[in-house]
Amino acid sequence: MIIDIIESAEEFEKIRENWDKLYHSDPESHPCLSWEWLHQYLPRQLSWFILALRRAEDQDYHAFLPLRVATHRDRRSGLFCDEILLVGNHGTGRTGLLCAPGLENEAMDASASFIRRENWASLRLDYLELSSVRIERLLHALADEQFIREDIGYSAGGSGTPDRRIRCLLLRTRTGRNLHGCLNQRSVDIVFERAMDLHGRGKLDAAETGYRQVIHAAPKHTYARYGLAQLCTDRGNHAEAEHLYRGLLSAMPEADKIQHRLGDAQMAQASYREASKTFEDLIVRRPHLGLIRYKLAVCLLAAGQKDAAIATFLSFEEIISDDPDHLRCKLRSQEAVLRLKMRSGMEGERATRRAPRGSLLQADHRSGNTPAGSSISVQLLPPAALLQPSLPGGASVHLHAKPSQFDSRASRRKH
Repeated sequence: MIIDIIESAEEFEKIRENWDKLYHSDPESHPCLSWEWLHQYLPRQLSWFILALRRAEDQDYHAFLPLRVATHRDRRSGLFCDEILLVGNHGTGRTGLLCAPGLENEAMDASASFIRRENWASLRLDYLELSSVRIERLLHALADEQFIREDIGYSAGGSGTPDRRIRCLLLRTRTGRNLHGCLNQRSVDIVFERAMDLHGRGKLDAAETGYRQVIHAAPKHTYARYGLAQLCTDRGNHAEAEHLYRGLLSAMPEADKIQHRLGDAQMAQASYREASKTFEDLIVRRPHLGLIRYKLAVCLLAAGQKDAAIATFLSFEEIISDDPDHLRCKLRSQEAVLRLKMRSGMEGERATRRAPRGSLLQADHRSGNTPAGSSISVQLLPPAALLQPSLPGGASVHLHAKPSQFDSRASRRKH
């Protein structure tokens, strides 16, 4: 049989006539398999899909098997794992398969083949009759050494038959991890959301596991890569953060925020020449970004390019902006230029005094006389101090080579 996947409300709407036809022809159909009941139930689930089975020569479907995926974090391994559950068997003791009479075995074999190819750590079958031909066919088709079959409980009941014993059955992988070592595609975004929440609450190990599992399952998941890069920064792993940002920029070469983060990661590793090139490229596209202009000047200074740094600090005077970040950085730039000029002046004065008057200074020192010029005392910050400017609280950036102290508020701003 050919299997099509129905996983949206719109697709489910389109097959209603076919569904109702099967529902009325299947002797094992029940209210929890009706189109009306599922139409209300499925939208409330995070992740669901329906196997729609047909023969190659037919357009109509001959069987439907509604399923959903539940995702949890395994306590032992710390990994996120997936569980597949049958939807349409609520308290009925049946498998939840809707099928044309006579095609049950064929439909179950095809369904089992599909399920085997999916990524999951456990398959849960709740409230099953002790003798269900369809479920035994499914379990037989899934029989394999890599699975462990467990009866996880019995219960009495069912509609109008309180003495009927029905069971709950679990088929799980021996490793406790997903088949094929990968997240189910339907849980990728769910795990990403949980990883972000864990990151925001400071649970970095669990968040990192989630980000990496998402990237493994969906290598092009941009947001997971960005989240992992920020997490690496929070942990002080700036080299990997830089690697991740470079990869993101190769796919989105004009993403300003990512290029900004790349420059921060380079600064944190004291790669000031590389960082200045990164910030310079960004300033070409966004000349009014005061924070980037300031960082460019700082990197130039730290890389030993003093004249270029001063010119960049002074360039704030050429830009008119009422942006608070720009004004703050402009004031810091003015302060930096003033301090640099004062330092240069003092160094020149010391050089003038040093050699020609060495003996005279020694004599004055022995006699208790102090040169008049030495009474001038100016407190100057070293250039490295410029890497720690007083910036607005909303600027989630790192201007020094130390790992930031993670907190939930900062994390939420970053995302």
